[in-house]
Amino acid sequence: MSSVTVVSRNTIIDKEIVLPLSKSLSNRLMMIYAINNWSDDELVYSDADDSILLQYLLKVINNNEKFDFEEEPIILNSKNAGTVFRFLTPFLCSKKRSFIITGSERMKERPIEPLVNVLLELGADIRYCEKDNYPPLCIFPSDITYTDIELDVSNSSQFASAILLMLPYWFNRSTIRLSNISSRPYIEMTLKMMNFFGIDYTFDENEIQLEGRYKKPNETYKLESDWSSAAYWYQCLALARKGEIFLANLDTYGLQGDVALVDIFKNLGVDSIQKENGVLLKATENINYNQTIDFRSYPDIAPSVIISCAALGVMGKFTGLENLNLKESKRMEVLCNELEKLGFDLRDNGFGEYVLINSCKPSIKKYDFSNIEIQPSNDHRMTMAFAPLAIVGKSINISDSNSVFKSYPFFWDEMSKICRIV
Repeated sequence: MSSVTVVSRNTIIDKEIVLPLSKSLSNRLMMIYAINNWSDDELVYSDADDSILLQYLLKVINNNEKFDFEEEPIILNSKNAGTVFRFLTPFLCSKKRSFIITGSERMKERPIEPLVNVLLELGADIRYCEKDNYPPLCIFPSDITYTDIELDVSNSSQFASAILLMLPYWFNRSTIRLSNISSRPYIEMTLKMMNFFGIDYTFDENEIQLEGRYKKPNETYKLESDWSSAAYWYQCLALARKGEIFLANLDTYGLQGDVALVDIFKNLGVDSIQKENGVLLKATENINYNQTIDFRSYPDIAPSVIISCAALGVMGKFTGLENLNLKESKRMEVLCNELEKLGFDLRDNGFGEYVLINSCKPSIKKYDFSNIEIQPSNDHRMTMAFAPLAIVGKSINISDSNSVFKSYPFFWDEMSKICRIV
């Protein structure tokens, strides 16, 4: 389907929702196994498009590495998957074959210079195929040698994770200094997973020290469900104002930074209760109608939170959103434009803040979005973040509905438990 209409059922929510496995954890786990050439037959990965694509490209790389003769560079297409492009770039620097790694037209607009510069300093042979500082890249066999590593991660924490995952393969001990850290919990997630596989680390302020080589443990690493995808169900319950939702295989003490949803939505009318095998969400009347939220550590959940604030009539001031326009879409631009269609006013005040200024506790019963079509620019998170608005707006039309396959392939099936999908 290319577009959907989401229609409110006007019933109290009491549902169990199935979440996808975390693609963030899945992709890191996949890389650790690939880096060490371990068999991963016993593992179950996320079935999100990004994870399926990474698994496929790793097999292509492995199959071609078996041939010890010079050929034309192998072309790898990461499509619109930023994680795939960034994680594979340093991995390819350790190979004996030449590669061209490319992606979608949108991927070619997303800067890669900080990651490439660090790899060049380490001795990698990388050249820009088209435009300097942007994909695609030509990567040739090289010898990696240790040097001081300094990395700017203002554009993406994935630059740090991509390098960190490779360092124990290259060196027994290493140090990396980060500047302009964004999404710090994702870097910590990478380090904690590496620790499970035998890597000792310290992370003090902006310096990370690693020691040790990867070791395959006796126990199988078990992936938990995706906290980023939980955001849409927090939204649904916050907008419904009544009921509860159970999210299985989720842990409020897990590795994922987007567990910040627990604290943020507590102020938007949703309590989170840890159960033995998941998290129970319960609607409350506790809403703080004047919010200031810094999303620097968890930018992926910003669309869900900001849209919820708009619909609930919360006045908001939001920061830490600088790199959202470097995602699958120009997310803040899309968010402002599409919310304006719905009668909300989210704007950049020019001081590094976005403000939501005209909500003022509206009568939710008066909302009607039935004749409005949201255009999420083929961005999975934008598509899913706007869907819950049907709960307060009678219905809402959303294009690019297939974009959800990138991270949550069965999202519409789960959404149909709460709203009708036409």
